[in-house]
Amino acid sequence: MLELRVLTMILKTETGVPENEMRCVINTILALLGSTGAAFYLSLVLGKGKFDAVHIQNSTLAGGVAVGASGRLNMGPGGATLLGVLSGLVSVAGYFYSTKFLRDKFGINDTCGVHNLHGLPAVLGGLASAVFVSIDYDAEFLSYGRPQQAWRQVAATVTTVVFASGSGFLTGLLLSKTKDTAKREYDDSLWWWEGEYYEKMGVESELDEDNDAEDESGRAW
Repeated sequence: MLELRVLTMILKTETGVPENEMRCVINTILALLGSTGAAFYLSLVLGKGKFDAVHIQNSTLAGGVAVGASGRLNMGPGGATLLGVLSGLVSVAGYFYSTKFLRDKFGINDTCGVHNLHGLPAVLGGLASAVFVSIDYDAEFLSYGRPQQAWRQVAATVTTVVFASGSGFLTGLLLSKTKDTAKREYDDSLWWWEGEYYEKMGVESELDEDNDAEDESGRAW
């Protein structure tokens, strides 16, 4: 998790302008903090007092995804944090609601949570960038003025969603026509050692002996 956060900042700070790089680092950190807090909160609420590991492993990173379109802009600490909070909430809600909906209604199994971690927060970030370019409209790397640049951000976001949806549909259609020759579901034992291997190596017996020793010492106390 920590490595992903560090890599997120590195990928977003290669701008060649020190001021922009520092601003990008700060915005990314604040957005990640916001999405982390929001993910823990909503996961606890939807989980009725318990956290969902899928939310914590994925949605806490949603802020880093959402801030990608506007990380170099002067959005302020509040803007970056708010964007992170909203992206964390959207991501957790996606895992909780849309995953089952897409599976039951359309037969789409998002096994890696691409829609909820990368899709929804990215759309949110793309639309939010239209607001941020209107605030920081005189940034030296923007090519157009305030209204034109904002509309172009929205148009680029919509175009990306259309292309992603279309290519994803075509890919799924192609794979659905491919003959499945597998005779059984994936089995971990094909590529990974399982319990019987460790039993053979005596690992479990050693662990049992250690546990028994700890129990004995505990009873002695």
